This record gives sequence, structure tokens and C-alpha cells, in this order.
Amino acid sequence: MLLARIQQDLFDFTERDPEDFPGLVEFWYRANSEVLSAALTAHQGLNFILNVQSFNNFETLAKRLFLVADTLILRDTRDWASDAGGYCDMPVPTGPYVPGYLSDTRSELQQIRPSPLTLLHRPDLYWTSTAKTLNNGLHVAYAGAGYHPIPAEFLSWIAGPGRDYLNTGQVVYAPFIPPLAMELEFLKNEVDLPQQFGAVSLFHQRHEWLSEDRLQAILSLNVPFLDGLDIATLSVVKQDNYDAFSTFSRSLLDAVSGIKSTMGTEGFAREIRTIQRNQIDAALNDVEKTVRRINQSRALRKQGILAGLVGLNAAAFIGVPEATLVTGLAAGTAAMVAERVAHLREQGELTDKRGYFLWKMKTASHSGAS
Repeated sequence: MLLARIQQDLFDFTERDPEDFPGLVEFWYRANSEVLSAALTAHQGLNFILNVQSFNNFETLAKRLFLVADTLILRDTRDWASDAGGYCDMPVPTGPYVPGYLSDTRSELQQIRPSPLTLLHRPDLYWTSTAKTLNNGLHVAYAGAGYHPIPAEFLSWIAGPGRDYLNTGQVVYAPFIPPLAMELEFLKNEVDLPQQFGAVSLFHQRHEWLSEDRLQAILSLNVPFLDGLDIATLSVVKQDNYDAFSTFSRSLLDAVSGIKSTMGTEGFAREIRTIQRNQIDAALNDVEKTVRRINQSRALRKQGILAGLVGLNAAAFIGVPEATLVTGLAAGTAAMVAERVAHLREQGELTDKRGYFLWKMKTASHSGAS
């Protein structure tokens, strides 16, 4: 995945020089925003733009949003109109800078272009007298600027648990997307700014299918095993079962779109309970009952095949004629082929079920806990 490969380079670039981490992150986004914009704009799927200022509860929020979303895009929340900017020493390479991802993504990057609305903040820098060679091998000179650095909350998050989220490529920090105030100005002229980046805004704009009460409905659902999944495992389950994820996502969005009551009323709570019962509990129970039935059927078939194979071994041991043994072997082989056909048919029966994606996540959470 291109987004994952590009963002992995951020950590390859910064991890050997932790004392320079904030400045190196500043430089990396300054140098790579256009490439990130191009990769994001070309990225397919349902991609949500979020305005996140605090990451205290972001991970719980993200996992629930991943029930319907492909990618979560973190918009820059800096107040660029304010004069209260900070200061950051930025280590700037004195020689050519070549991103680590370029060698193995060049051909793919040549086919895509950044959104024309990509916003690049490049204030004037002034050089300090400090220079050195970093542990990553780059010789840098330090430049300063009195402007709004990347928020400390984001830096702290990606230095910790946020790294796993960015490495999946399903969470993207996008300081190049114009801020909310600019988006609202674009709206006055009927310009859908999020669409220019292959995304939709989550918490505002005119999306009747995912208004605030619909979003609250999704976040109110009880999926007990979801919080126990780490983001890397959740990402793999989605990628490996994408058709099942799409089926579940569409079904859940259809269900919350059908809510008729107002958020905060008893009618709304009642409709949430109905969605919980039908879309989560009953769908998951349906898959689990099917799995139990398939496992029982499969066990009986395997016993029959095993009995046949044991019979072949016994016949060979007591000296049954070779012609008879070959005939029996053909019958045993046919039985194993039939078992494989039955298995494929059963797998199709499972994957077509609405709750299959939930069941795969639950299975993955139990595997991680064991």
C-alpha cells in the first residue's frame, strides 16, 4: 500500500535521532506533503477527514469508525490566523535529500498527481550557526522560523501508539489539506474541498447519510472485542476480508441512515438497540451458528475419509491384490476431492453472511489474547 510505504519513511527518517524528532518531523512533512497529497488523492475507498485536537480518545473512536471507513485523514488543526506562533529548530539537509520510499515507488508515483488544492505552509526560514551530522547519516544545518509548528499533541502521539496507526496506511496526517475555515468558504461557492482529496468530512458538511446523529449511532454500538484489537491486526483483517468488510459497512450505513428519531430521545435509543440487535448481535450469532454446523459436518466427513484411508492401509498390510488396492485408492482420492469441494462451498456460505467481517475480527481478537 502506497500510503503505508510513504509514512513508514517518516519513522525511518526520524527514529535514529530522537532528540531531533520534532524538527525532523517538521522537515519531513515540509518535503513530502505533495507526494502524500498525490497518494491520498488517488486512494480508493471511503475516506473520512477528522479534525482531531486531542488524541486521548482517538484510538477508541478510530476503531469504531473503521467499521465503515477505509482511511481516516487527520486534518491540521493549527490556528494559522493567530499570531501566537511557536518556534522550531528544523534540521535541514545541506545536500540532496532523497526520500527512502522513492526507489521502490517511483513508477507508481509518476502516475498520480497531488490535489490542486494542496496547501503548503513554507514560511521563510533563517539559518542558525549550528550544523552537524545526524545518526541517520545526513549532514544538516539548523534553520529557525517563528511560525506554528506541528502540534505537540500529534508529535507525542506518533512517537508512541500513533506510529502503529500511521504504519498501516489507514490513518494519514494531512497538514496539506486546507483547514476547516477555508473548507466552509469553498462550500459557499459549491466547491467540495474534501472530494478534491478523495475524501468526505466527518463532522460537518451536508452529508445526510452520515449526519451527527448517524455518526453517534455508529459510535454507540457495542462491539466488545473491537477495543482489544491492535490497529495492525484490525488493518490486516480488513485487507484480507475486504469484500466482507464492504458488505458489512454498506449494511451498517443503510441501517443508521434509516433512523427517524431525534438524537437524545427515547425513540433514538430504541432504534440504536434495534441496530445493535440486528446488525451486530444477530449477524454475529448467525455466523457463529453456521460455523458450528460446518465444523460438525466437516468432522463427520473427515471421520469417513479417515476410515477409508485406514482401510487402505490395512488392506495393503494384509496383502490385498494390487488391482483391488488401486481401485480403493481411487475411491479414497475421490472422497478427499469431494471434501475439498464441500469446504469451498461452505466457505462461500460463510463469507456471504453480513456478520462475517465481525466474526473474523472477533476471531482475531481471541487469537491475540491467547
